[in-house]
Amino acid sequence: MSSTLIKVKDFLGKYYPELHYSSIQDKYRRTKLSSLFEQRFIIPSGKSHITIDPSLSGLSIVILGNEILISQDISNHPNIEIKNFTGSGNQDTDPKNLYNSELFSTMAYIVCQDHTMCYITGEVDEPIYVKYKTDYETFSNSVILFEVLDDLSIEIVEEIESVSALNCVMNYILHKNSNIKLTTFYRNHISALSFIFRNIITQNHAIFNHFLFGQGSSNAVDENRLFTYMDSSAEFLGIVNSKNKNFHSILCVQPATPETKYAVSIIYKDIVYGKANVSFLPVVHDDSPGDKVTVSISSISLEKIPEQNVKTELDKYLKDIVDLGILERTTGVERFYDNKSKFLLFP
Repeated sequence: MSSTLIKVKDFLGKYYPELHYSSIQDKYRRTKLSSLFEQRFIIPSGKSHITIDPSLSGLSIVILGNEILISQDISNHPNIEIKNFTGSGNQDTDPKNLYNSELFSTMAYIVCQDHTMCYITGEVDEPIYVKYKTDYETFSNSVILFEVLDDLSIEIVEEIESVSALNCVMNYILHKNSNIKLTTFYRNHISALSFIFRNIITQNHAIFNHFLFGQGSSNAVDENRLFTYMDSSAEFLGIVNSKNKNFHSILCVQPATPETKYAVSIIYKDIVYGKANVSFLPVVHDDSPGDKVTVSISSISLEKIPEQNVKTELDKYLKDIVDLGILERTTGVERFYDNKSKFLLFP
């Protein structure tokens, strides 16, 4: 990896005009994404490589740009297959074809020459932990795809720890009657940048649940696109602690056809104080969503609560989401509850 700091704008070359357009779309209006292009980082490129790290325990994956570390347990698991691939499964497909200028984080397809796939073929009785990290002064980009076969249920825990600039595309493909329960913990440094895009495809009768425990940083953009098929359902529950910084959430719901029956429930609660810039933007591409989509977005200002009452008021305000944010599995869960306990140490 070169140690030379390069301006993002210069690195992107011919793709810069499109990405600049992407960053100033209405949905990103409050995020100030365009300020990224003038900043300088080490920008790793090249093919991803997977290494077994004996220091990792449980079902663990660490993604550091194009460096993928996996635990021995996940490597040996009979129902989990992890491999690098090019494009969308076709080895002859250029991964750049998956870049979409309408979606800022898909710049990862430009930087990454290949992607990492985690294929779930049978029951998994522990949560899978996926940590996304950056090195100092580094702008890391990565693409990972999780595919879950018919009738399977899985729990995944994302840990996002940016100390510099982090951009990730996570693809979640749920086959018929499958179920993913996903929890995301942000533990960014205050000065860090993170841009996350989840592309979620729920096929017939599939269920997707997402719990977001977000902490603000210099700039954090958490974007989801849900492509939903017949009789599938999804739930998005989030708590965002602004930490006097920035955190922006975007959710786009797109049914497969105008006749598709589906259900989506969205509840986000924000904790704001100081000069925090926190936003949530839901977009539903359905001319008649009716009661298929329910949205509840609210916030609480710590500055309006007497200091001695802050803990009591926060506990009351967040209780419904906190109580639901648990794992169904009982093995390999200590790391999850440790993350949750640390997040709940407010402010």
